[in-house]
Amino acid sequence: MSTGTRVFLVGFMGCGKTTTGQALARRLGWAFVDLDTQVEQVFGLSVRDIFAQHGEAAFREEEARQLMETTRLERVVVATGGGTFVPEANRVLVQRSGISVFLDVPWGEILRRLPNKWEERPLFRSPEQALELYRLRLPFYRLADFTVRPLFGEDAEALAGRIALLLRGLLCAT
Repeated sequence: MSTGTRVFLVGFMGCGKTTTGQALARRLGWAFVDLDTQVEQVFGLSVRDIFAQHGEAAFREEEARQLMETTRLERVVVATGGGTFVPEANRVLVQRSGISVFLDVPWGEILRRLPNKWEERPLFRSPEQALELYRLRLPFYRLADFTVRPLFGEDAEALAGRIALLLRGLLCAT
């Protein structure tokens, strides 16, 4: 773990990385970057369409490039993609560049948050396939510097407040 000026939120889709990341960035007075949005802007396509037209490998390559770009920024909260923290090279880069926080949302809550449009997801077509992917990724998410589990009924603002308190003293204020 590196102390400093970058916080990387990791976790499965639907765990609230983007919403919580935006709230945390506001609370800290820092910038916010959504890695999936960065990749979408490069391709000019949605994540689903990138997977369909260019394949997962092309998406992951650009995701790694965009992750590298975030390490050049200071005072930034980064919402990573659901698979960003799986490759070792990405984890090492994050660990050397900032602080990683796993948003540990229970599977049942993730399932509730995900829309029922399974055909729109690039890596799975059913809740069962999603659960399989979640189980495969969970050990990697648990390698984050910190794990934060949202409390029942806790909104993104309150969760961001808890994360900010947790990280107090580790972040560079300048």
